[in-house]
Amino acid sequence: MTKHVVQQTREFNVLAGAATVHDGSFLLLKRSSREAFLPDVWGIPAGQVRHDEDPEAACLRELREETGLCGKVADLLGYSTFASRRNDVQLSNLQLNFLVYVSVSEVRLDRTSHSDFKWIPLDDLHNECIDDFTNEVMSSARDYCKEAGARELAHGRAS
Repeated sequence: MTKHVVQQTREFNVLAGAATVHDGSFLLLKRSSREAFLPDVWGIPAGQVRHDEDPEAACLRELREETGLCGKVADLLGYSTFASRRNDVQLSNLQLNFLVYVSVSEVRLDRTSHSDFKWIPLDDLHNECIDDFTNEVMSSARDYCKEAGARELAHGRAS
């Protein structure tokens, strides 16, 4: 009896996510039903960091490619790790999530990767579209925005 050994390939993948905020609202994108990973799931704009690409630049590139929006990175909110699969390759993913402010809310979706979008209030953490992963990112964005607002108020009073 001959045993066949199947060798599984494993790769490490770095992603950048854009927790996008405009006038107290948070941007959600619905992944296309054609997507292999998490089809029809709501989340934030995100994608792979290219070789030798700065993660902040990758975040802004992904936001622009997926939504047509240009933004400004305020800060790194944190990171998430998860496993996924691409063809026969096991992926260990590290996603860096950045808070990004945009000055306009007009989204032009890339319909190959996303089917819908919505802006929801930053305080709407119980929205039916939000899974635990996105809830954690949105909570961090909300907390950061509230702290930044408090700092601005304190600074304004001190002047």
